[in-house]
Amino acid sequence: MNPSQRKNKIALFFVTLAIAILAVSSIYVFDEALRTRLNHSMVKNEYHETILNITKMVLWSFLAIVVIRGLNSLIFGFFFRLRKGYEAPNLVRNIFSIIAYVIVFTIFSKIFITGVDLTTLLATSTAFGLIIGLALQETLGNLFAGASLHADKPFQVGDVITVSQHTGVVESVTWRAVKIRTFTNHIVLISNSNASKEYIQVF
Repeated sequence: MNPSQRKNKIALFFVTLAIAILAVSSIYVFDEALRTRLNHSMVKNEYHETILNITKMVLWSFLAIVVIRGLNSLIFGFFFRLRKGYEAPNLVRNIFSIIAYVIVFTIFSKIFITGVDLTTLLATSTAFGLIIGLALQETLGNLFAGASLHADKPFQVGDVITVSQHTGVVESVTWRAVKIRTFTNHIVLISNSNASKEYIQVF
């Protein structure tokens, strides 16, 4: 990313952040007016609080998404590059974002969705997670194998490697596969689980 693109990206982030903060602030500034409008509407009284809470949750979620994306870029795009000399792999950034979103969703559900027992919500989420985990064993295997590859750092983007009888330049390591470009200009995708089991030669 060149300096001009970086400046545009930073400017876009701050504009989006300002809009998100303004939107969240407005719901509290005009809270009384909104309640009055709802009281004069055809909506039943028992739904008024639910409508307001859902609106607040949506706006806070928008702000949280903007902040998480900003932190992601700051930590893994700036500080990581400053320390390591290159940006963090997308897999690491995605894992950070997923964990942050789950935490934010859990907190917001407790705050804005009345009558929801957080313990029950977590238990249900855990059971649902186990079902999904069993259905996506191979995908999760690739995910954790990819995390292991990033932790061990046997190679980096730009290195020339031989794996599974394929030799080429590493173009990316995603949550699913290692992407290499061979010297015959062919793209080869090797699943992370296979790459972690294979003999890898780094030149």
